[in-house]
Amino acid sequence: MYPSNPPVESIPALIKEKRKESGLTQRALGEACGYTGARAERVVQLWEYGKQSVPVERMRSLATALGIPVDLLIP
Repeated sequence: MYPSNPPVESIPALIKEKRKESGLTQRALGEACGYTGARAERVVQLWEYGKQSVPVERMRSLATALGIPVDLLIP
C-alpha cells in the first residue's frame, strides 16, 4: 500500500511500477490518457523520468488505467 501523499520524487516510480504491473506499454498508457501516436509514448516517458508532471486533466484517466486512487498522483 502507498501513502496517501507520496513525495514528488516517488510519483514517477509509482507510474512506472504500476504500468509494468498492468502489462501496459508506455504508448498504451499514453493512449489511455488521451494522447496519440509517438506523443503518447513520449509523454509517459517524461512522467516516468520526472521530467514533466502529469497534467491535472489527465490524472483521472491515468489513475484509472493504473488501477490506483487519483490521490496517489498528487504530491
